Amino acid sequence: MVSKGVPRRLHRAAVVAASLAAACQGGRRGPPPERFVPKDASAVTLVPEAGRAARELSELHATVAGFPGAAEIAGARGTLAAQLGFDPLDPEALADAGLDPRRGAAIAVLEAGKAGGAPPARAMLVVLPVADAPKVEALFVRLARDRLGATERRADTRGEVSVVVLRAPGAAAPALAWAIVQHTALLCAGPLGPGAVADAASLASAATLAESAAWKTARAALGNEAAAVQWLPPGSPFLSRLWPFRDGIAVGISASAGRLSARAAMLLGEREASFRALAADGAAAKLVPRLDPAAQLAVRFDGDFAALGHKLAPIVSQAERARLAAKGVELERDVFGALAPGGALALSLSPRLDLAGLTSEVLRSDPLRAIEFDALLPVKDPAQAEAASARIAAAARGRKVDGAYRIRTPSGEIAWRVDAVERRIAAAGGRPGRLEALLARENGGGWRAPTRAAEAALSGGLGGAVLDPAHLVAAVRAMPEEAFGTGPSGFVMRSLVDRLVEPASRLSAVSFRADLAEGALVLALEVEARSGEAP
Repeated sequence: MVSKGVPRRLHRAAVVAASLAAACQGGRRGPPPERFVPKDASAVTLVPEAGRAARELSELHATVAGFPGAAEIAGARGTLAAQLGFDPLDPEALADAGLDPRRGAAIAVLEAGKAGGAPPARAMLVVLPVADAPKVEALFVRLARDRLGATERRADTRGEVSVVVLRAPGAAAPALAWAIVQHTALLCAGPLGPGAVADAASLASAATLAESAAWKTARAALGNEAAAVQWLPPGSPFLSRLWPFRDGIAVGISASAGRLSARAAMLLGEREASFRALAADGAAAKLVPRLDPAAQLAVRFDGDFAALGHKLAPIVSQAERARLAAKGVELERDVFGALAPGGALALSLSPRLDLAGLTSEVLRSDPLRAIEFDALLPVKDPAQAEAASARIAAAARGRKVDGAYRIRTPSGEIAWRVDAVERRIAAAGGRPGRLEALLARENGGGWRAPTRAAEAALSGGLGGAVLDPAHLVAAVRAMPEEAFGTGPSGFVMRSLVDRLVEPASRLSAVSFRADLAEGALVLALEVEARSGEAP
């Protein structure tokens, strides 16, 4: 027999569930901003949740404002708040202005064609989440009056959409136009405003950014952590000279006190197969602790070097490749083709660095004048690696001494040894003795990641890199005065370097990581301030 209390409990549970569902629907109170942005917009800046973005940007602003030379940034928030009449980095202020901090917002750049072959006109559509329509409209009226001198108001009906248009007295062209639909404000300034607002309000679902296949791919690759996303779609005029991003790119940022994270999803299109060929199962993380402990930059690549060489070798000039080929060296065969996945590299500023005399010609003839390096590179076949090493050394007038190949340069030497047992190459460049120091660190005692995020960047995925600002600052501060030049120019050079070094000294790590997602190459950057640096 069923207890009479059970149906009552079920009924109460159903009522609670229905109430929660209604509350969730009421919390959104409208569609996401992508619903009103055309998929062919040239560029879109999107905030999935206005309140969250305000909080994170506020924390980031507080951190950056405490850095040297950031006085303008520190005052920018107050200036913007004075112009708007509320603080856009305060979720409560957003709500007081009539906006809904729980929903998203967007800014879209729209291209409008012109007749006669003239360049297209450009309009900027703003999509805002509305909680209190009268307050939002009052905000628009005040901004139009104070910033644009527009005080004449009329309604412009376009199809089924009623657009509010404001003009300056006596002006023929609109100054500002808006409409509020589905608890969302659509706002656009300039002569194209009324049309842009009406088109956005009546946009068919299939024509929206929300239904764009490229956008969906990029958004999935970025994940859900971004507080703000910048989207440049395929065919955007902003990508006309950026051929690597021709298939579209989305950049998402998130922040907290003392931390800024950015992720870029570069869509691959028909190039995806060639990028998939890069994927491998290297284990470079275990090699990093054997590198120079004082190095400023640690880099690892866990992908397929042969596939990487297939992409990079064509970038080398044909003349340079012909010169190497004449000496019996082929980049893809003798360098990239000989390596197995899982290489690690450490870079350091050379103690002989002379900023005053550093030119492209000097770097080309003697790169060790600027940097020193350590590298541990697994090889597929030690015998093949030995043969390639002999060809490279002969081409560069190097020789094999005590089992290591050595090439002398004006600032030191490039030396490497093929280890048949470990099946890898140990290489070093800089002052003589660096190779021996690298080989002596077989059991660790070398480079260490300064933070957990930096350690994560050096494992998994295609590859990663970590800059240790403390090591960089120490190396720069240890440079002798003559390295900056003499006289007034030397003083200016030293001053410029100091202006860069001081903010860098407030950072604990700058980490970079590359991964492959469905249809995209994902590049992640994380900047961390030292503990206690945030004011």
